[in-house]
Amino acid sequence: MNTTTWPEGIKKTKQREAIWSVLTTTDKPITALEIAERLGDGSTTWMSTIYRTLELLETKSIVTRTTLMGSDMAYYEITPHTHRHYAVCTSCGAMIPLHTCPVVEMPKEPVFKWYWYIMKIVFNCLYYVF
Repeated sequence: MNTTTWPEGIKKTKQREAIWSVLTTTDKPITALEIAERLGDGSTTWMSTIYRTLELLETKSIVTRTTLMGSDMAYYEITPHTHRHYAVCTSCGAMIPLHTCPVVEMPKEPVFKWYWYIMKIVFNCLYYVF
């Protein structure tokens, strides 16, 4: 992720800075639990703080929240402001960023304005053990 500057208008705290550091160093959407795991056992950041911080960043359009089909688990990433695509395994939930756009043709006269879009392509992981 190329955005490392602290977001304007957000009060800095030790815990928020730690969460921000995780968000800015990941290359794909990440769950709140994964953020906690990356912070480690020695972290003083509680899950409630992680969720509140993510909610604050989302309301300021700094972070984008995405859920996968059939799941209540939310994934977070710094708002890309461009369209981005991921292939998502329906078995294990692995997310693989796609570097090219799989959408061949956009509507010629859309009834809405494109700002950015996120598309998820699903697949079954060949390495998933049942």
